[in-house]
Amino acid sequence: MSGDSSQGPLSGLGVRIQNAQDAAQLRWLLSCASEQAIRLAAQRLGARQAPRPHEVIAALGLERRHSRREQAQVPLERVRAHARARTQGWREGAVG
Repeated sequence: MSGDSSQGPLSGLGVRIQNAQDAAQLRWLLSCASEQAIRLAAQRLGARQAPRPHEVIAALGLERRHSRREQAQVPLERVRAHARARTQGWREGAVG
């Protein structure tokens, strides 16, 4: 997939789309920034090839967070228990 192919509203923004993840990132970016801002950022970044969506997101000062990151948080007590086990040499019964 490339930015020149028929991607509907995604084409013509000057952003390179190589896979479904790129297309999803660009759709998200369109919900956060205007088409003009995306085009200008892509032009500033442009070299031999059009920039990928994650590069444009970073250039605009945005950060795309996924809900998986919130679910992956480990409770503080588990982190502390892990640190105690490491300092005690992973002995039997050291965790907890």
